[in-house]
Amino acid sequence: MMEAESEAADILGRAWSFLVAGEERQFQGNTGYEDIIEESYSYDSTVGNHQHVGVGDLVVVRNGKEALGAGFVEALHVLPDQEKVRSRCPYCRSTGFKERVTMQPRFWCSRCKHAFDAPDTETLWVTAFRAHYGGTWQPLDGCLDKTHLGELSLSRSDQQSIKKMHRRRTLDAIEVRGVRLPPFREISQANGEGPQRLPGGRRRAEATARRGQDGFRRALVHQYGLICAVTGAAPAEVLEAAHLRPFAETEQHRVEEGLILRSDVHRLFDSGLLAIDSELVVHVAPSLAGHEVYSALSGVPLRIPRDAPIDRTAVADHHAATVATW
Repeated sequence: MMEAESEAADILGRAWSFLVAGEERQFQGNTGYEDIIEESYSYDSTVGNHQHVGVGDLVVVRNGKEALGAGFVEALHVLPDQEKVRSRCPYCRSTGFKERVTMQPRFWCSRCKHAFDAPDTETLWVTAFRAHYGGTWQPLDGCLDKTHLGELSLSRSDQQSIKKMHRRRTLDAIEVRGVRLPPFREISQANGEGPQRLPGGRRRAEATARRGQDGFRRALVHQYGLICAVTGAAPAEVLEAAHLRPFAETEQHRVEEGLILRSDVHRLFDSGLLAIDSELVVHVAPSLAGHEVYSALSGVPLRIPRDAPIDRTAVADHHAATVATW
């Protein structure tokens, strides 16, 4: 990083990716962390880069495959002198062994190639941290995959739970995929202990569960980002996967025959009140003339790249069948 970029990072904050859930966080012999994905991230002083994360930093929360969401660190809860139990391979003392589900002995160490029934344990004292970002959290729903994240990372290691990211490029990548982060606002802390409650978190998790993360929507989000093809960028919670051909007839989920649409636009599309012609221009039924917010969409070009993999035959068929009823 150039000196000017380093100074800018110090003023504006830095950027990190936080690894959550699954086997990816089972290294170093830990017994897990109390993460609430949409609200906060927990780690301790045995984790690389623990001392560098600060209030105002941008964070992208990821699993082993893709980005789940992003936000700004609004508060940092610090707990010194916490007891931690860590497990080690009894042969080589490595913390990188794995637990096996079906095979015996139960544990396997890939470093020394030994299997064993139980690891050795040790107790150490650490400083625990919890970074809170729930008030600015925005779902990414996989629109940045592992390859994208690797391009934005300033670390080449695949083993780090906290990886440094290029802040400006990461913000740009998030924005171009339709995600709009609210401005950072610092939440006051008393005695460095952090807030007891922060907005976000479980409320957003419940919304995600209701919205569903089926493979078709995930593929379309990966292709187009969190951008309604008709109205533009919108919150992930209101974006849905639309079929150009009725699924009940085709029983196929093809990216070429799908679009990301805002839920109300999706209803109009499926109800025959909105159509798209083969030139990818929006048309609105005359019956919506009294609804300015929707009639204004007539003549708007579709907000997808010109080289998007969309089946124009399917678009034309839907348009012809729809406008015939107007």
